Amino acid sequence: MASPLPRPDFPSQVPLPPRDHPLRRTVDQITDEMASASMRLGHDIVDVAGFLEGVESAARQQLDRLTEASGSTRGVTRASTSMVEATDRLSAVMRGLFDVLGTSTAQLAQAVQSSQQVMGWVGGVGGHLGRIDTAMQAAQASNARILDIAREVSMLAINAKIEAARAGQAGRGFAVVADAVNTLSAQTAEAAQVISGTVASLAAEIGALRAEAQSVAANAKAGLADLASAEAALKTIGTQAAEAGGELDTMAGEAAKMRSVMQGFGPTFRALHDGVTTQAGLVNDARQRVSRLIRLGEGMVQHVFALGGASADRPLIDMVMQRAGDLGRALERALALGEITGAALFSTDYRPVPGSNPAQLVAPFTALTDRLFPPLQEPVLAADPRVAFCAAVDRNGYLPTHNRKFSAPQGADPVWNAANSRNRRLFDDRVGLAAGRSTAPFLMQIYRRDMGGGEFAMMKDVSAPIFVNGQHWGGLRLAYRF
Repeated sequence: MASPLPRPDFPSQVPLPPRDHPLRRTVDQITDEMASASMRLGHDIVDVAGFLEGVESAARQQLDRLTEASGSTRGVTRASTSMVEATDRLSAVMRGLFDVLGTSTAQLAQAVQSSQQVMGWVGGVGGHLGRIDTAMQAAQASNARILDIAREVSMLAINAKIEAARAGQAGRGFAVVADAVNTLSAQTAEAAQVISGTVASLAAEIGALRAEAQSVAANAKAGLADLASAEAALKTIGTQAAEAGGELDTMAGEAAKMRSVMQGFGPTFRALHDGVTTQAGLVNDARQRVSRLIRLGEGMVQHVFALGGASADRPLIDMVMQRAGDLGRALERALALGEITGAALFSTDYRPVPGSNPAQLVAPFTALTDRLFPPLQEPVLAADPRVAFCAAVDRNGYLPTHNRKFSAPQGADPVWNAANSRNRRLFDDRVGLAAGRSTAPFLMQIYRRDMGGGEFAMMKDVSAPIFVNGQHWGGLRLAYRF
């Protein structure tokens, strides 16, 4: 709870000249004008204080957002630095990839060129083998012809030898020649047969070699096509990688710019944060000073009222003082009848109401005040159209029993509850505590009442102390509009 605010006690009456005395009329006029001026001054001071509270709240919110943004800025700076480092590493990897692609493309181009040379050689081998095969076929044909001739010669030799034998002594020389020719013909035929077998075998080997050469040529052609496709793919990859490298360089440049900007933005942002912090402190200091002015202004109002001023407020002041006395006497009767003990009546044992939002509290005397206070508080609401509420608080600002229109059962909406379920609540703000703890005959305060939605109404709060058998229990608050 907030600490109590000291309030000076003021005399309720000051000796004045008789009412029909001319000086008395002048004093009445002066005090009324002073009271009116004091009220306007209090109104303006409280209004300025409320404005400063709003400014301070906005400054604090700005400071919170700037603090949060500062953390985000540091995160962005770290992220930009990490991105630049990652971009540098990626650039290094890409440069290595470019080197590998260049080497691979060159090696593949050389392999294509070598494959093309091999392809040409294989094709040439096939042509050579074809010509050799043709020559072997011609040789085989000639050898067959020689074999045929050798057979014919051998037959002629045999026939000549037979005729030489018939010729007798005269054909002996011819018979010798015929034998020699027959022998030579046999040797020629034998050689021709060997040559024919060798040529046939060689022709078969050359045919098989030619078929293999044709197969190798076909495979080499297919492989050459694959190599050409791979070379084209590598060139495409190289082009795309070069484009990616260009984009990567651009990205690296932009990331470096962002890092530079963020590094420069950091000090500026910190300076802004420090400036807002300083301004928030200055606004808080101004608000504290204005709060002291509020207390001085209220003290001045008290003095003027004690002199008999404020004719427009006097009926309400007198009413709240009378009703505060009535409430004190009602509590005294309850004590005398044994309806409550003194310890319970002055207890500060506030028990929270489960599930309430905003939090409601129940004290040992709440049930008693719910029964005794409404008949005395409710009629005050009809006494003046300016009256907003009339309710008693104890010394700690605890309000057990509010007016019926502010004592609705709580629902599910905390905002609605805050406006319509104001009983059993602790109002330990400046005005509530001062009203509950002041022992002056009456206390006039000015404050801004939160109407919701950012709207405020300037209010006067006049209170009077409640005494029970001479002991200060709290005060009766009567709030009304200007």
